[in-house]
Amino acid sequence: MFIVASLSGCGYKTNPRPATAAVPSEVGLVNAQGHQDRIVLKWEVPLRNIDGSALTDVSGFKVYRTMHKIDEECENCESKSVLHANIDYQNPSNAVVEKGMVTFADSQVAPGNVYNYYISVYNLKGRESRTSQEVAVVFDKAPPPPAALKGEVDAKGVRLEWSVPEDGQGIKNYRIYRADAEAPRDLKSIGNTKWAENSFTDKTAETGKTYNYAVTSLKMNRGVSIESDFSQTVPIYFSAVHRNPPENVNTASTSEGIRIYWDPVKIGEDETRYNVYRSEGRKMFVKINTEPIRNASFLDKRVTRNREYRYAVTAFSKNRPDQESSRSGSGAIIYKP
Repeated sequence: MFIVASLSGCGYKTNPRPATAAVPSEVGLVNAQGHQDRIVLKWEVPLRNIDGSALTDVSGFKVYRTMHKIDEECENCESKSVLHANIDYQNPSNAVVEKGMVTFADSQVAPGNVYNYYISVYNLKGRESRTSQEVAVVFDKAPPPPAALKGEVDAKGVRLEWSVPEDGQGIKNYRIYRADAEAPRDLKSIGNTKWAENSFTDKTAETGKTYNYAVTSLKMNRGVSIESDFSQTVPIYFSAVHRNPPENVNTASTSEGIRIYWDPVKIGEDETRYNVYRSEGRKMFVKINTEPIRNASFLDKRVTRNREYRYAVTAFSKNRPDQESSRSGSGAIIYKP
């Protein structure tokens, strides 16, 4: 009678299994990116064990790696991998764990090699997951950074422009970084260009603030990007005051050079000043006046016969040269005196 009551009241149960006996699920997608002197890996902290239960006792991660020359093959790479780094989840001295993401930088790398990475996670009982899918990084020489970075404010935001660096073959696109003036070294990525465009407009900048901008070059090798060092950093003040640019910018060839003229701009009760920018061929625009221009015309004497030029003009208050308007451009002109 007692036995029957026990069976009907509780039913048959197996011995309970401690939660820590579960094995963590494998790490998901691992993102890799090459830099000048390191390879950076990023992945999300797994949330589940393989039995579907919550993974609440993460202890750390193991980074396994193999290496071989670019022109060599690596058969059965995973079986040849060796433990390269052990990351303590609670006190990561060799990685950064933030907002559920792990970032590990491998600086023990050299150009000309292929590095294959496999990541695993283990719990407090030391039970280790299967390794992640292989991430292969062809660590080639990084491209040079962009040259001659310049910026201006226009109606859409802060427009950046730069030159393709020498020996820039293979560059696929560029990455733009920004930092507040209060922390100029804290550069954070705000976007990439499409393909190999050498300009970008920051539409998220706030008026009345000064920002520092830098740009890097990116090339791809077997699906993994290799990023250059930063370009030089340029500060840009995004004025809360928007000036209208000069209108009807025209040009004419003269015996002395190319004359640029435009409609005068009125800025309240202040005296207006102008800057003139020139593009030779299809190069970047560069300011060519050494002092602010008072009148609505300018003679460019440093021109070459039969060469093509474009011009752009900005306006600003005499007392506030930092509140320069956006550029208003001319058509192309070939100098023929």
